[in-house]
Amino acid sequence: MLIHDHASHLNRCAPLHRIALRAFDSGPLLQSYEQALAFIGALTGNDANTAIVDIRLIHDARKDLAAIPRRGTLPQLWAEIISWQALGYGVFCCINAMDGSGRYEIANVKAIRCQAIDLDSLSAQQNYDRATQFNPPPSFAVQSSPGRWHVYWQTHQHPDREKFTLLQRKLRTLFDGDKRVIDASRVLRLPGTLHLKDQNNPHLVTCWALGGFGNPIDPAMLEIALAGVNVFDSTGERYPLGEKKMQAPGWDWCLRALAETNPNDLDRSEWIGFTAAWKQAAWNWASEDQLIQAWSQWSMQYTLEDGSKPTPAYLKKNWNSVRNTEVGWPSLERRNGNLHALRLFGEKLQEQERQSNPLPMPHEPQESMPVPVGELLTDSEQREWFKGCVLIGPENTIFGPRGIRYDVGSFNSTYGGKNFVVDGLGKTVNKPWEAATNSRLWRIPTVDGTCFRPRQVTGEIITDGLSRTYINTYIPATIERMDGDAMPFLRHIALVLPDAHDQRTLIDFLAHNARFPGHKIPWSPLIQSTEGIGKNVFKQVMRHVIDTQYFYQPKAKQLNDSGSKFNGWMEGKLFFLVDEIKTDEKRDMVETLKPFITETELEIEGKNINQKMGDTPGNWLFFTNHKDAIPIHANGRRFAIFYSPLQTLGDLTSRGMNDDYFNGLYYWLGNEQNGGHRTGLKIVANYLLNYPIECGAIPMRAPKTTSTAEALIESRGWLEQLIAEAVNDGLQGFRGGWISTAAVARLLRERGGKPVAARTLGNAIGNLQYHHRGQAGRAYFADDPSKRGVLWNVDENADVANYGRAQGYD
Repeated sequence: MLIHDHASHLNRCAPLHRIALRAFDSGPLLQSYEQALAFIGALTGNDANTAIVDIRLIHDARKDLAAIPRRGTLPQLWAEIISWQALGYGVFCCINAMDGSGRYEIANVKAIRCQAIDLDSLSAQQNYDRATQFNPPPSFAVQSSPGRWHVYWQTHQHPDREKFTLLQRKLRTLFDGDKRVIDASRVLRLPGTLHLKDQNNPHLVTCWALGGFGNPIDPAMLEIALAGVNVFDSTGERYPLGEKKMQAPGWDWCLRALAETNPNDLDRSEWIGFTAAWKQAAWNWASEDQLIQAWSQWSMQYTLEDGSKPTPAYLKKNWNSVRNTEVGWPSLERRNGNLHALRLFGEKLQEQERQSNPLPMPHEPQESMPVPVGELLTDSEQREWFKGCVLIGPENTIFGPRGIRYDVGSFNSTYGGKNFVVDGLGKTVNKPWEAATNSRLWRIPTVDGTCFRPRQVTGEIITDGLSRTYINTYIPATIERMDGDAMPFLRHIALVLPDAHDQRTLIDFLAHNARFPGHKIPWSPLIQSTEGIGKNVFKQVMRHVIDTQYFYQPKAKQLNDSGSKFNGWMEGKLFFLVDEIKTDEKRDMVETLKPFITETELEIEGKNINQKMGDTPGNWLFFTNHKDAIPIHANGRRFAIFYSPLQTLGDLTSRGMNDDYFNGLYYWLGNEQNGGHRTGLKIVANYLLNYPIECGAIPMRAPKTTSTAEALIESRGWLEQLIAEAVNDGLQGFRGGWISTAAVARLLRERGGKPVAARTLGNAIGNLQYHHRGQAGRAYFADDPSKRGVLWNVDENADVANYGRAQGYD
């Protein structure tokens, strides 16, 4: 059966509205608004004219161009989609509902609304035909390009991203789909747009209804239908044997996993995968001798490819080869239909559960229960009542699901008003703290400390190399934003930094911080100008887009006086803005700032608080009125220097930056002191959160700016300045691109200065971008008749034999 036999359009189509694209010589090509609208209506289950969708515009030919994210309704986005297609961009739609934060990672998926397979193999036609006959039937299909299809099952919406991934793995295994289409944040081509990889033969992406159209299914129906499909794969992270989150619920379940799996249903790679998962799952429940005995009895049933049975030596070799694994109990349970069914339908005594089930981790999906409403809570109801709570043992505090830390009193006040059953005889207590931490039936998880990892899942419990556990306390902020024109903000940046390259560098930095909080950028912008250029514009914008609780503005004096010692204020922050930065003559502050800017983990110490290692993912932005505020050198990597042309009050006045200008700009931003409406702040946040930059697509060294050359001159110390002046004056020993250390020593004696160490002198000459060329062939009377100088030249290949002639000595 050919796919085109099914080519009836989806129901609920809008009136046809097509826009011609004239990008090819073959004449106008047509996108189909009707197809796009029908697809979005089918995907979301809502009115396609008002449904919010997330799309990504990805160039079909040039992979060096960043993807462009957009969010809105199809009527809002369609004209822009057509414009980007004219430039060669393909159009992709997030198949699941995103949270609107501007980030497109798995953690930002708000709801699962479908399962989908991408059929692109040589047998795609046959696999498509099989998929259309599957039960439960798929809802609709998409032809992405000739001979390639996407098949969708619309499901009841749910938040379980792990379930989505498991079902994706099974569907792709059953129908030989694209192995990459497994994560919940996946994008697939939008029907009604053009596939432009072959620009001479563009293809219109189309869609049509299948047997299950209009009837979303419970994902449990797919779980049942796919129960017999085994997949052995994982996320790629390897764990040492004994990893608790990979262990089985108990020894009896380890034995049941063997009993429920026939080794001869597995090929050799699957048998090895099962062995690795089982060894990890069972490691904590028996001695290694017991494990080997049970596994060997099971493995002896296995028939090798040559028809023989495995020998003890063969089994020992394979057993010993498993030292750390990517898989464990979750892999065994979720990929074995019978085993999963036993757990799903609870064929296990409650007492066995209490003794052997691992405590649920806060970041793991847990079965939803109604919020307990009775006065007496059983242990299962307490799991829901205290859901997301974790005891931080050494601090004797409890971290709650909203990021609040409770001591005993505040926890009892917050979670009180109930009686809690705490043992098998029905004993009750009325103190939540006692129930949560000291029950004999169930207790909240306990960790050794906290960490702050914005790039990892909130509430995830992380284990270090010493088996100490830490809960990730980062909670993503909900940033208020709105559509609108960000031009007042962009115009202000243009007034402060007129060069387009400088503007792009700064906006890239700000947008990357907004879109990917916690991604460490190991350099910082420093903007120098006169006073009164509107630095508060940047402060207000970044405080809003990062969120107030993650924004901090340390005083420059605080950094210099005690910042390197008492730096507890750095914990739990994502962005630091410093005004009026200025180093002292010893430049101690530069050394203080270096690790702050580059390191993701530092020793943290607060007043009256013991020193500890803490996460420091925050990035920095500096302002100053002094061009020599932060000295840099030619090989420096931590500071991108921007000298604004606004250096006097007259510069501000000539550009119209008067009181009326600033009053209007701040009122548009609308913080609490300017109306509190936050209109401009929301618009700028929306601009930065939708700015086309990918995670990590930013230099890892401070980029050069139009001010770098001048900043290098301003950064010169007294010795560098002395040498540079001698070069400019054409003194002997400093001519023709040469510098002799003997000539520098002579100059110091003539000026009444003290001799300097050889290393200090070498560093100074190197900072002027001269290259070490070796010692002079002889001493020169004009330099120092008793000593041969060390020679440096602007040309790294210069011959020392030419030095004397260049100075006029020969």
